[in-house]
Amino acid sequence: METFLKKTFPWYGWLLGSWFPVQYRKAFTILFLTVLLYAGGGVVVPGFLTLEQILLTLKLAAFIALFGLCQMIVIVAGGGGLDLSVGYTATLTAVLTASIMDGRNAYLGIALLVALVLGLLVGFANGVLTSYLKLPPLVVTLAMADILQGIVNAYVAGKAITGRPSPVLVTLAAKLTGVFPNILFVLIPVAVLAILVFERTKWGQVLFGVGANERTAYLCGIDVKKVRFLTFVASGVLASLIGLLLLGNMGIAFKDMGSNYVMPSIAAVVVGGVPLAGGGGSYFGVILGSIFLQALTNLLTALGLGDAGKWLGFGIILFAMLSVYAGNRRSR
Repeated sequence: METFLKKTFPWYGWLLGSWFPVQYRKAFTILFLTVLLYAGGGVVVPGFLTLEQILLTLKLAAFIALFGLCQMIVIVAGGGGLDLSVGYTATLTAVLTASIMDGRNAYLGIALLVALVLGLLVGFANGVLTSYLKLPPLVVTLAMADILQGIVNAYVAGKAITGRPSPVLVTLAAKLTGVFPNILFVLIPVAVLAILVFERTKWGQVLFGVGANERTAYLCGIDVKKVRFLTFVASGVLASLIGLLLLGNMGIAFKDMGSNYVMPSIAAVVVGGVPLAGGGGSYFGVILGSIFLQALTNLLTALGLGDAGKWLGFGIILFAMLSVYAGNRRSR
């Protein structure tokens, strides 16, 4: 992708090499493609470039980026890690805590406790089965998603889901400060913390080291199984907390409310430059990948292509990005 852009735009290579560190070059490529997407969309769809539309894109992309953090934590550590259970972890959290809070701030603390416990249980199970019993993460987390979906269906049992989020959650996830969505003020500190952890702490170095070369990490005294176990625990807890934000944004809980974020979150990680083999990437890239995918979704919707166009677009982009990364790996 970078090679194509360098040939198409001669100044692109100079800008990329002069101003951006190596770990952020793929992220800048996605930023550049997003600008091109908006420029093209603004020509073919009137109103696509308005501030209102851009802020809506950022709001919706924030949730993809948060789920993308779940995926990145697991993927970076290698071992074929993916977490397909994040969607239904968030859904079950929302369904359970909606009844607890029922529109009151007084029970927000209990809801947070329930979310943490649920996320820990799901992450613990995923981590044990994948890291210690050596079962494939794809199969384990898909099975976990099915189990959680079954629990949601049994809990609902054909009746309407009662309860509402607390006003605090609604303010954080759905309201605006001026023209800016408040969810951005949640994402920004999360992003800063995640980037610092990944790039400036020993834990981040361990994650990248395990993902880059499991054998070398083991010989250096790193407990590879424990590291990968903890990534699934972190993913489960984070997904459960995101479920609270989803509830605040939607205003009600419903079945499948989190499942539609699983595929986009994986796509955002891949598009953002995180190799599925682990050992590299940046969360900044994941955020930009989320924005790009949401902008593409909005454009396809505006063109009348709907969900079919969205999923087709996601699939084509995933194939394209994976092909590019595979080609880059072979050329080294």
